Amino acid sequence: MRSIIFSLILIIISLLSGCDKVSHLEIHIIDVGQGDSILIQTPYNKNILIDGGDEDSDNIVKRYLKKQNVDVIDYLIATHHDSDHIGGLDNIINNFKVKSIYMPEYKHDSTSYSNLISACSNKNLSINYLYKNDTLHIEDNIILSVLSPSFIQKDSNLNSIVFKLSYLNKSFLFTGDAEEPNEIDIINSFDIKDIDFLKVGHHGSSSSSSDLFLDEVNPDIAVISCGYKNQYGHPHRNILENLSNKNTLVYRTDILGDIVFYSDGDIIYTKNNYEYNTHK
Repeated sequence: MRSIIFSLILIIISLLSGCDKVSHLEIHIIDVGQGDSILIQTPYNKNILIDGGDEDSDNIVKRYLKKQNVDVIDYLIATHHDSDHIGGLDNIINNFKVKSIYMPEYKHDSTSYSNLISACSNKNLSINYLYKNDTLHIEDNIILSVLSPSFIQKDSNLNSIVFKLSYLNKSFLFTGDAEEPNEIDIINSFDIKDIDFLKVGHHGSSSSSSDLFLDEVNPDIAVISCGYKNQYGHPHRNILENLSNKNTLVYRTDILGDIVFYSDGDIIYTKNNYEYNTHK
């Protein structure tokens, strides 16, 4: 009997090892200059890539993914069709196995959009469209809930896919380049009080992150992806001041470069001691 029990224990250990589970959710904010690219790695090693920077940053994203030992992208999300978000995605599709791709349902008159559609076609990759109230069950304890867009508009930014990622006791809000009209609709439709982690909309532009929205979200951590001394003046000072007034910890790629966060579902932390002036 003892030998049978011992054998069963060995089998269970073997099965658990085969799950290849890591201990934390990881969120990688990739420094692509004036643009967005974010890699999320789940506890069961699923990879979610949100945007891919512009055409000049395609190899930056490719190298970063390779450095993280990414071979397969389970979910590729193009938040909207501006070139600083999708310009590098055709290169990613050409060089990685992509299981599924999601984007808002509209066409865009740009080379970046044409290249992305061609890359999907060449790889026989079917495009999925996301709208408000759609849900993706990523894995146990991880749910992706789409909050916007409600409908397609002429302004590309207003078509941005906004979603909340829930992992146990923590919530993460990713906003693309969504602007104030999107934020008002989200506030009126969903309970987004006390979000733990916010990817600040539109690189810290004052057209996003309205007072009403920040009051509702009240994030503990905010991340801004923007280029060093960019021509748009992102992030705008009033956004930084509003976040500071809420005692939100602000992390910026234009100052810090690549930034990585970890969460076990109860806390969110970084392994680096980032110290800088957020109003710089």
